[in-house]
Amino acid sequence: MAEKLKKCPYGEQCYRKNPIHFGEFSHPHLDKIYENGLDSKTSKYVIPDDLFMSAELIETQLKLLEKLFPKTKSRGSSSEIGNSDGKGIDSIRSSRCLDGGKIKADSVKRSKSPVASTSASCGLPSNATSISSTDNSNLSKKAKITRNIKDYIPVVLEKGHAADKLERAAPYNFFLTAITDAKLTHHEPLTITFQEILDESLGEIESSVQINFMVEIGWLLGHYYFAGIMGTPLLILYGDETPELANISKTHPEVTAVKVNMPTPFATSHAKVMLLGYTDGGMRVVISTANLYEDDWHNRTQGIWISPKLPALPANVDTTAGESPTNFRHDLMLYLVEYKIAKLQPWIARIRKTDFSSINVFFIGSTPGGFREGPRGYSWGHARVGELLQKYCTAVDARVPVICQSSSIGSLGPNIQTWIQHDFLNSLRKHSGPPGLTHFPPFKMIYPSFGNVSNSHDGLLGGGCLPYGASTNDKQSWLRGHLFQWCSKQRYRSQAMPHIKSYTRMKLEDQSIYWFMLTSANLSKAAWGAFNKNVNIAPCLRIMNYEAGVLFLPRFVTGEETFPLGHVRDGIPAFPLPYDVPLTPYTPDDKPFLMDYLHQ
Repeated sequence: MAEKLKKCPYGEQCYRKNPIHFGEFSHPHLDKIYENGLDSKTSKYVIPDDLFMSAELIETQLKLLEKLFPKTKSRGSSSEIGNSDGKGIDSIRSSRCLDGGKIKADSVKRSKSPVASTSASCGLPSNATSISSTDNSNLSKKAKITRNIKDYIPVVLEKGHAADKLERAAPYNFFLTAITDAKLTHHEPLTITFQEILDESLGEIESSVQINFMVEIGWLLGHYYFAGIMGTPLLILYGDETPELANISKTHPEVTAVKVNMPTPFATSHAKVMLLGYTDGGMRVVISTANLYEDDWHNRTQGIWISPKLPALPANVDTTAGESPTNFRHDLMLYLVEYKIAKLQPWIARIRKTDFSSINVFFIGSTPGGFREGPRGYSWGHARVGELLQKYCTAVDARVPVICQSSSIGSLGPNIQTWIQHDFLNSLRKHSGPPGLTHFPPFKMIYPSFGNVSNSHDGLLGGGCLPYGASTNDKQSWLRGHLFQWCSKQRYRSQAMPHIKSYTRMKLEDQSIYWFMLTSANLSKAAWGAFNKNVNIAPCLRIMNYEAGVLFLPRFVTGEETFPLGHVRDGIPAFPLPYDVPLTPYTPDDKPFLMDYLHQ
């Protein structure tokens, strides 16, 4: 029954539970069990002994096959999963098979992990494209939804409540993504799904931009379909080689996809930014750590910052009107200009005419190139963060640690002084108080251990989003003494491996957070930049990647000097950390998870 489907590249290791995946890929081991039918005595499927350890998962997958491909019908029939006339989402099913593909994390090319996405379409009917891209009134009413969203998207929350959820998330507007296999996360107030970001209660979307590294177009357009906005103009800037995006406009003329060209083979367009334009002229900015493909929104911990709705400015107002106290609009426009992509120009013009005054965070970007200090200091990377901290962060005792957390680690040098202290901590230790001690603050790094990953929702395959290799780890053995486990019991995500990247400085003794940063940038020179070491020339910060994030500074978010940690303080809610504190150190037997473990 699977002759017309491609074989799943995961083979018997496939952990997927999404009908979309099973509509595109065959699984010979499951097909054989399914064709043999139920045992007459137990009324259950007979799971072979060699697959017994995965019996529970296999039974769930077999139920999906029952639903998608009843035995009275042929599994190869295109009518089972939507028309394949070249116009619906079926026509843009991608084939992001893992072997032979490439994925870049930080500055090093790596082969794709066994958990990287094999893009699958939503199997939607061709009439999903019937919304006119030139008539954007009452968009949701024009979209004729002919499929059940719960058959395609694992976690579905009731429509119409996203605006209320965002309002209750103030003043931080900081969410984590829903975890499919952790039901307690589904209704957590600060959990968000991709579908909710597109929810009409936040505004009626008439056009949008998606800037990301990896884009699974079938998955993305499936969400647009169920949001009732498929057919609206969509500009995609992507970093990873994605052949199916190259000619997407032939089947979906409303979609424009542009590959971001990088100056070197080791540089990455790694930012994750959404610009959502609404029919009333307003817009919204979303900064994320998640790629736009199924696995990143499945069982991985991701961070999302969502701006308030930003109204259009009245005509003929002064060009300085509508800027945020943090100069977010200026910095965002400056960042978008760095892409040098003509298709972004209308959006840059739109941003210039939009009121950003309600935004209370700083935009933190990285762009490729070599940068010297200008009239307003450094514009990008860790040096930009340092300048903001020096201006606006309250005085911090030198003994208060800088806590870093990312999903990959770059080549940091043979000792902690080489780059971590000389560059990175030298910027992140800054504050507006007197210099005080010249010591560097303690450096703590949260990175999943082998035990964290093996106990994750997806077992060792959960480490597919952690592309830190043995060749790099072996050259920086000093890092082992600074590592801490991934632990997120309070947010129900200890088993959801972190693809989120965050940086902060906090003092547990008085339950205070001095600042917090959410970003696409992993701990690497490529993402944050490294200064030249030649003392005879002016300092030059060299950055390889495009990255984007937001910096939360208390003075702008709450009007206080620090954020409360773990409890409400004077009516101000605690900052919603994605992990537990105090941190959990590695035990003597622990070791960091390395991508190499998936290939042994």
